[in-house]
Amino acid sequence: MHAIREYPDGWGLAVRPKDMVASQQLLNGDHWDEWLSSDGPALLIHGARSEVLSSPCARAMAERRPRTRIVELATGHTVHESDPAGFAAAVRNFLGAL
Repeated sequence: MHAIREYPDGWGLAVRPKDMVASQQLLNGDHWDEWLSSDGPALLIHGARSEVLSSPCARAMAERRPRTRIVELATGHTVHESDPAGFAAAVRNFLGAL
């Protein structure tokens, strides 16, 4: 439903395909150095049924990076969309503890 939009000249994609390809290419690879380069407080909200980020990888991210809190919710990858109340509660609790 969110992938297409009505424009003045008709219907079209909400994004440019070449931008999506470029974005996807940037996701590929090893990003541990970037993830571990900061030690500021971090909140990792993980959808336990995500097909993009596995639970073992999410737990490893939280274990390897100091001051990272992980919250797993019973959703797929788009946690904020699937469980907005759970997402908001996780963010509120995290920010309240800072």
